[in-house]
Amino acid sequence: MLPAFPDAGAALGGRARLQGVTGGILLALVVAFAMLLPADARAQAEASVDHVSGVLYVTASVLAGAPPAACYAVLTDFERLPEFVPGMRSSRVISRPGEMLRVEQVGVAGPALFGITVRTTLGVTLTPPSPGIDGRIDFGAFGGNLRQMYGAWQIRDDRSGCRIDYQATIEPDFPVPPLVGTLMMRTQVESQLDAIAREIARRLTAGDSAAVETRPLR
Repeated sequence: MLPAFPDAGAALGGRARLQGVTGGILLALVVAFAMLLPADARAQAEASVDHVSGVLYVTASVLAGAPPAACYAVLTDFERLPEFVPGMRSSRVISRPGEMLRVEQVGVAGPALFGITVRTTLGVTLTPPSPGIDGRIDFGAFGGNLRQMYGAWQIRDDRSGCRIDYQATIEPDFPVPPLVGTLMMRTQVESQLDAIAREIARRLTAGDSAAVETRPLR
């Protein structure tokens, strides 16, 4: 049997207090999660996430100490992304030769405790970097559990290597708490860009051919 409230006002007040306490706990957990990361795992990348009417607007950037071609090669090594990108469970090219490039990806949004599985199929347009021309990876979702997702990666030449810029507009078909959700996403995006920068450095140091060659996609 459900407990009875003395009146509707008390009920609403109790719910509001409960929601406030719950939101505070979630926020504290997210902040604690970020603070507990080791120093070398904290964000060198910078990201911002705006939440407007259910749509997320994400921008982020990170510097990598490698030529633009090496940065581009890692970002377009789609089927190896789950090996080094946190939260990505699978990534595979599903298009055939001669078709528009399509990549099917499955990932987890947010820390594992609150994670939501995100499935999407991306249409991708590639522009390799060349002298005087920035590299670009434009993408748009047309399948999965996102109402919309589109954006681009841009790879710019920088005096110390390359600058990777990311921007995306994302509308999920599941609710995202405005404060806690945007904080979790910002933390995750920064973590992912940092992981990409570390992988670029690792491959360059190890002489991995995937870091210095732009290989044809099937």
